[in-house]
Amino acid sequence: MDVKAADVGLLQSRYRLTKQRAAVLRALGDGGHLSAETILKKVRAELPAVSLGTIYRTLDILREIGLVQAFTHGTDAARYEAALDKHHHLLCSQCGSVVNVHAAELSHIAQELATRERFAEIDYSLTITGRCSDCAPRPTNGAVN
Repeated sequence: MDVKAADVGLLQSRYRLTKQRAAVLRALGDGGHLSAETILKKVRAELPAVSLGTIYRTLDILREIGLVQAFTHGTDAARYEAALDKHHHLLCSQCGSVVNVHAAELSHIAQELATRERFAEIDYSLTITGRCSDCAPRPTNGAVN
């Protein structure tokens, strides 16, 4: 994530870009979906005294202002990513890899369902589970070994 974009997002809120917030955003900068514990390890390389509580509070603030998104599935621990755009996820049920997917057409479906059920101020996310190309069985060409 661009630190300038983060700074603008923080300035538009009541928060400032502290060294802890900047370190968390840098930890998330590679586009991965990281657990709070993994973020803590990355941030501690830069700020050794930071605590897990600080990481969670920072992630909550960054989520509140829209600079970070949380991805949860079932009982797994939340994973976080620096992302400003609305997107959804493909989750490999075997290796746990997560791929971001954009599906603008879901906005229309979500709004239609919300209107029908008289819901307001909606948010939505779609997670499709399956097996990634690395984990899925390879098709055979009929050859016998």
